[in-house]
Amino acid sequence: MTRHIDLHTHSSCSDGILTPTALVDLAARRHLLAISLTDHDTVAGVAAAAARGAEKGVQVLPGIEVSSRLDNTSLHILGYGIQYEHPVFLAFVQKLQKARERRNQEMRERFCQLGIPIEESELLSQAGDQIGRPHFARLLVKKGICRCPADAFTCYLKRGGPAFVEHERPPAEEVIAEIHRARGLAVLAHPACLDPGLEQIPALVARLKGYGLDGLEAYYPTHSSKVCRALLTLAREEGLLASGGTDFHGDNHSAAPLGGSAKTIRVPQEVWLAISQRLALQKGQ
Repeated sequence: MTRHIDLHTHSSCSDGILTPTALVDLAARRHLLAISLTDHDTVAGVAAAAARGAEKGVQVLPGIEVSSRLDNTSLHILGYGIQYEHPVFLAFVQKLQKARERRNQEMRERFCQLGIPIEESELLSQAGDQIGRPHFARLLVKKGICRCPADAFTCYLKRGGPAFVEHERPPAEEVIAEIHRARGLAVLAHPACLDPGLEQIPALVARLKGYGLDGLEAYYPTHSSKVCRALLTLAREEGLLASGGTDFHGDNHSAAPLGGSAKTIRVPQEVWLAISQRLALQKGQ
């Protein structure tokens, strides 16, 4: 039986629905060979996921997804195979968390000015270890202020909305350097979400490669077959790894089921082998 992989997933440690162990259990039920837990700006769930993976026969690649910037462009960088208990890397993650806490406090203040007081304890009831905009959205639905999370984003939380606060993002070169310092690989997440036509992506990738970028996420639910092929070609031409995943946040909260499907995407084992080999070489240096 062919087994697939999913190298872009989220748990309740950031904005996903399932706990890290429940996520691995689902991966086992779907007969996935491997997953990477890539929560936003945190590695809090990696140890639990890895332990469960050892029990269930699912390989768990330690990961993270870091919000970053390149000049005025916001982008996300995936870190694969990081030494997630490395003290220097944990200090970097703590800095990311402090920035998130400041943002959440500013959003709470904006909601208060709008006549919608929100307590931190209320948000924590909707979240795991980390509060983000999806948790504000779920709370607004619970309070009966919005019909659904999408309405909350439309009315309050989208960029330019009355409660929106810009995310503090470290420069891409810093993020890539920190991932490398933790012996990991840095991969640009969902490039076509930045530029659907891919007109600017080659130049962007070339610049990021100069900072040490290791790969591109070519397989992604909203990437068309044409876009996927173009990204695979770009990765090959630039000597970069190709990666992929569903960006799974939970059933009914994702564009594709965990591990994908025949109607969405499937990430082949060859991707896993190439990334594993590169990590082995990098850690052996």
